[in-house]
Amino acid sequence: MPPSGTGEAKRPRSIPRGEGVGWFGTAALVNAIGTGFFYPYQLLFFVAVTDLSLTTVGAGLTAATLIALPAVFMVGRLVQRWGPRTVLIVAALVRAGVFVGYLFIHHIATFIALAVVAAVAQRAEQISMPVLAAGTAPAEEVGLWLALTRVSFNLGMGFGGLLAGFVFVGVDDGSGYTVMGLLNAASFALAALLYLPLAAVRPASSQKTGRTGGPWRDGLFLRLALANFALITVIVATEVGLPVYLIEELRAPSWTVGLVFAVNTVLMVLFQLPITGRVEGRAPLRVIALGSVLHAALLAVLGLAGVLSFAALLPLLLLGVSIYTLGEILATQALSVLLVKLAPEREIGVYQAFNQVLVGLSLAIVPLLVAFLLTHTAAGLWWLLTAMTVALSLGMLSLHRTSATAIAGATPAPSGS
Repeated sequence: MPPSGTGEAKRPRSIPRGEGVGWFGTAALVNAIGTGFFYPYQLLFFVAVTDLSLTTVGAGLTAATLIALPAVFMVGRLVQRWGPRTVLIVAALVRAGVFVGYLFIHHIATFIALAVVAAVAQRAEQISMPVLAAGTAPAEEVGLWLALTRVSFNLGMGFGGLLAGFVFVGVDDGSGYTVMGLLNAASFALAALLYLPLAAVRPASSQKTGRTGGPWRDGLFLRLALANFALITVIVATEVGLPVYLIEELRAPSWTVGLVFAVNTVLMVLFQLPITGRVEGRAPLRVIALGSVLHAALLAVLGLAGVLSFAALLPLLLLGVSIYTLGEILATQALSVLLVKLAPEREIGVYQAFNQVLVGLSLAIVPLLVAFLLTHTAAGLWWLLTAMTVALSLGMLSLHRTSATAIAGATPAPSGS
């Protein structure tokens, strides 16, 4: 029956609403285009513009990522003091300046220094975006605004990578990297301008109620942040390990990798918002549990791939990545909403910074983990990741039994429309 006074049944929504949502989504898209334009070519870019060796560049980027992590907590406090919009604008302008600076360096110390600044600025953006969504969107729209950032990210990364390919086709290799640096700087400068029309919200700083003591003393938030760490580790390990495993270990055609990632990206862009609208209001820990275990569809196929012919493997890969993507949409979205809504408003910047430190640690250890396992037990990588998704799913179901009331109180069901 339709709700009283509405005249029609409530239907799931898939379009985020609220003042400034257009600017918010466009800024996120432009920012992602800049990242996607650069990310696939980053090692080649640095080797070309710095005259450093590939090994030195790789070691320098790893060192910069780790050096930047302690500064992330300071960024969280700046978000509290200045507000997320201001931090986003400053971070985008800093990243623009860094990419211009990359074109003029030739020494490892200068390279690492700029890479540290870039890493801190990127983490600042990742801390500020969910805080800005939580402070700007209507309360019942926060989940859809966060989903919009993921759609913008995936669409922008894909388009940016495609655009980078055209740049390298149209110019010679030497000037291509210079053009890449300048266009990347321009994209971040444009993103900074697009943040300006958004509301200059600041998290409450005088609020006395709610949990205190920091995220490391907040048991529920800490467990969810660790769950996010585990999930990010699975996703990034899959992204890093799958191309090497398919091409080097299984000798599959190189286009197979592109096809698998294309299916993942297209499904994410098409279904992130509709699925988010449909599952809002459902028990989020159960959603995370379901999403986590669905990742195992692709991981198990990869674990068995060594005993399958390519003709048998290809359709299983496509089916597996489709189910995996559904799981990724469900689990990452539900976790991102909980990590925002469970943070006390007066400490939300610090809480998001803590989460980003864990994300940074995951990004730092995954290449080493993947390289070690692919060298010593290639199929073992996928069975380890499968076990992680199953353990994560069981952990979320257990947490639901003990914390469902606290979760429901912090994440009230959105009103229908």
